[in-house]
Amino acid sequence: MIVVVKYRTIDKNLKRIIRLLREIPFVKEIIFYRGERTMIFANNYKIWEEGSELNPVEEIYDIKIFEIIRKIYFPVCS
Repeated sequence: MIVVVKYRTIDKNLKRIIRLLREIPFVKEIIFYRGERTMIFANNYKIWEEGSELNPVEEIYDIKIFEIIRKIYFPVCS
């Protein structure tokens, strides 16, 4: 899984979140780039933004579950 961290400034809260994301075994890369707002994306899904009450680590696991379900679901055409 590729995580993109778009940041305006890196503060203590963002450093804590980045440290937690690095501990997740299936997060292969973390890419940083500077932007106007602080946001975190995982596989093109926005999982967190500045001021959000969501836990980005839980959101990463939710995306992982969503992708696994999407892989095992085979639609049938008749």
